[in-house]
Amino acid sequence: MMVDTYNLEGHLDSLAASPIARELLEHRGAALRVDSHHVAYAGTLLVQILVAAKRQWQEDCHDFSVAPVSPILATALAELGVDPAAIGAAPEDILTTEAIE
Repeated sequence: MMVDTYNLEGHLDSLAASPIARELLEHRGAALRVDSHHVAYAGTLLVQILVAAKRQWQEDCHDFSVAPVSPILATALAELGVDPAAIGAAPEDILTTEAIE
């Protein structure tokens, strides 16, 4: 099965949220893996978008995952009390700071 990849990178604050949501929707209808390896900042809206996308893909019976998960995104998830599984991430998908260096 073919899986599309969408790359997240940079400072993903509220200004980045709307374009990211639109771009993710362009992949709707197919399995999608979101690579957040290069995320330097992850705001609350980004986390909400990823949770909503995971739910939408699940309703559409398609796979949605976030892998790898940057340490910055993992911290944002933890601070917001969001289980990484809610965005389709497994514990082994979460990068440590050492893995990046």
